[in-house]
Amino acid sequence: MSYEIERLETDVLVIGGGLAGCTAALSAREKGADVILLEAANSFRSGDAGSGLDHIYSYVPEVHEKVGYTKDDMKRDMKMFCLQEKGFGYPKLGELFVDTSYERVHEKLSAIGISFDAGNHHLVDGIRLVPQFQSIPTSFNFPGRDIKVRLAEANEKAGVHTINRAEAVRVLKSRDGKAAGAIAVSTREDKIYAVTAKTTIIATNRGLDRLTQPKVTTNRNNYRPSYTTSGAGFSLAMRAGADVINFELGIKNDIVSFNGFAFTVGTPGGSWWPAGRIVDDEGNVIVERTYEYDIDEPDYVKKNQADYGKYNEQKGIATALMAEGAQLYMDFAEATDEEIEQIRFALQNEGTMNLWLHNLEHEGISLKDVKIPLKYEKRPSVGGMEHGIYVDEHLETTLPNLYAAGDVLGAVVSFPTASTAVVYGFEVGEQAGERAKTIDAAPEWNEGQLDDIVRQAEEIRNEKDGFAWDDVEREIRSIVEQFARYPITDGKVDSALKLLHQIREKRSLAADNPYDLSKSFEVLFLLDSAEALFTAAKLRTESIFAFRRIHDGREVQAEKKEVFGLHYDAAGSFVRTVHENGFPEGYTPEVPFGNFNKRPGF
Repeated sequence: MSYEIERLETDVLVIGGGLAGCTAALSAREKGADVILLEAANSFRSGDAGSGLDHIYSYVPEVHEKVGYTKDDMKRDMKMFCLQEKGFGYPKLGELFVDTSYERVHEKLSAIGISFDAGNHHLVDGIRLVPQFQSIPTSFNFPGRDIKVRLAEANEKAGVHTINRAEAVRVLKSRDGKAAGAIAVSTREDKIYAVTAKTTIIATNRGLDRLTQPKVTTNRNNYRPSYTTSGAGFSLAMRAGADVINFELGIKNDIVSFNGFAFTVGTPGGSWWPAGRIVDDEGNVIVERTYEYDIDEPDYVKKNQADYGKYNEQKGIATALMAEGAQLYMDFAEATDEEIEQIRFALQNEGTMNLWLHNLEHEGISLKDVKIPLKYEKRPSVGGMEHGIYVDEHLETTLPNLYAAGDVLGAVVSFPTASTAVVYGFEVGEQAGERAKTIDAAPEWNEGQLDDIVRQAEEIRNEKDGFAWDDVEREIRSIVEQFARYPITDGKVDSALKLLHQIREKRSLAADNPYDLSKSFEVLFLLDSAEALFTAAKLRTESIFAFRRIHDGREVQAEKKEVFGLHYDAAGSFVRTVHENGFPEGYTPEVPFGNFNKRPGF
């Protein structure tokens, strides 16, 4: 068979139409750049926030300045919670987040029609803040069900050329070794896009959930639109020769989730705040509920911080009890009617919870009567904020003119959340837009890069005796689940890499249609990431934080950290890079690292 090739040219190319991608595209347009956005699904409802959002955090001057919580206080909170105190993370990007978050979260999103009015529940001017990642409330509780719709509409109005149903499969490199755009396959037609761009932004598919069994037992891959989590962003960066870092720290072995449904939850409480609490089988309270203080409450900051500390300490106790076999539950028996309505407001806007609330209403069940079982498992999963694409303070990768934003970022001082996607999305659009102005002509690239993708696509579509993408995905998943169990040993790593290499060499993928072709490429992304996980684990020969490693028959706790960079060389093999001091240039950890296992909560 043959493919239609559509060639396009632009100033800035954005790969991924989630929160980070949409804000990056909008920001680059504001800088006067022509922008093309490639989205594998549809940008109106794609990404983690596609079905809605009920909280997003920032520094809020009109609240925090009144109660005496400063930007420096928030920076310290982020340092504590986001591993910077243990030597991971880039302080300049953390400071950038705090300094620009209100403008980018509240003001820029308000300007495109997103409301932050939480109705009668407010601190000031309709604002209601809930605690999530800092020691006092910093997250807007807002009606964000249609946040992606508003952003997609804003991009249309601004003149962003959005191409939906186009999955990026290769970052193009110019003849002088810089990013030059991308190649994408249509998920609906026999078409391949070749987009030449002065600057390129990766803002897609950070998750690697598909490398292990999902955390919930029902509603597994349908609880948010376009739930792919194939690690495409990582693979695109590595294949282009850009560094990704700390991949071994993405391997986790302890999972606390809600049994049977993908419930939203934050720390300390998120959508359930303030009335949610955790009880055991006998009704004993393990994690107490908290309380919402008025902005004029004396010692507002001190009281919130005390509640925050107690809440996280108790959640650590709850995790330990579940590890010993206790069954615990989330319940709302102490909630007032007003608090129940606040919880309902949050869950309705988060989007993923509408079906659950509808079922409760259908059965005539009140939230006050609900006990949601928590599940603890000691098995491998892949996630966290330590691993990802390595960038500098301008969000540029180690490949010139290639930028990254959103959850694909590695070792950035912030959680992989909607807030960071928005703040760094706007930032990366500005940076890529400004760089594009300095480039006079579209970069030239070798046509062999396009020929390779066309050949690969044709081989998959013409293959008659190959394997379906989901069969190969299950095979990759079984390897990760078998060998990513702590402690990681030399034998486990070698066995995993040998089996993954055999899949690459011996499994020919087959696809009958464009959709299955795109899924086949996603499986290749997953294979790249699985190899990166175990390659990084092979290089990291000491235990660090929660990561447990046995090398040469013994376990040694790391005394010195190195941030490993992994990228493909021209032959397709992983190469290790150790950045000076293990950190971005000019950064020395301020606080010696400790034992990550001591971090409270889950």
